[in-house]
Amino acid sequence: MDITALGEIHDELIAQLARGNESGAMDYLRSRFKDLPEEMQGEILAELYIDALNEESARIETIGKIQEQGVAALKVLEVLKAELKKEAGKTKA
Repeated sequence: MDITALGEIHDELIAQLARGNESGAMDYLRSRFKDLPEEMQGEILAELYIDALNEESARIETIGKIQEQGVAALKVLEVLKAELKKEAGKTKA
């Protein structure tokens, strides 16, 4: 690949990102991906893979926090249930 073509790809990606058009930049990158040198393709794929892993990790962490909150809420409900049963037993006696 010559430096001019690489520069064109770079400039278009930067222009898309400057306009806040990340999806347009990704679409453009996909359309020109085969035109890039293999080493650069590998670096881009590695970065995308790492980004995807980080997103998945954050998603799993969020799910874990929600589950912890759910378990805590269930424990509180169990305590409240026990208290209500105790109070109900006192009023009947």
